[in-house]
Amino acid sequence: MATARAVAAHRRARVVDLVLQGHSYDEIAPLVGYRSKGSVSKAFWKAMDERTVASVDELRTLEVERLDALQASLWEKAMTGDVAAVNAAARIIEKRSRLLGLAPKHVDAKVSTVVVDPASLVD
Repeated sequence: MATARAVAAHRRARVVDLVLQGHSYDEIAPLVGYRSKGSVSKAFWKAMDERTVASVDELRTLEVERLDALQASLWEKAMTGDVAAVNAAARIIEKRSRLLGLAPKHVDAKVSTVVVDPASLVD
């Protein structure tokens, strides 16, 4: 009898294979037995992060090529100051960095405010 972990790993592998074939998360959910595209997304990124599926490297390469093509298509506009193109390029770069493991999953940043009396800066 298969363990719950083995079943989950098999489902994640199936998700990656279906994404590689070009299916959307909405299409994949009923095929693999997930309730929503959000569950499919979580399974997909878990497989990508853990690199537990044989086709992950192939999919990673394909996705990087797609991101490169998207970025190249809007780079000239971004470099001339088109705000929408700049924002799109930044999102593409973030996505590529995450895909390649170059960006942290979560950044826990805390901002502190320091009040300085200007008189204390004078000698």
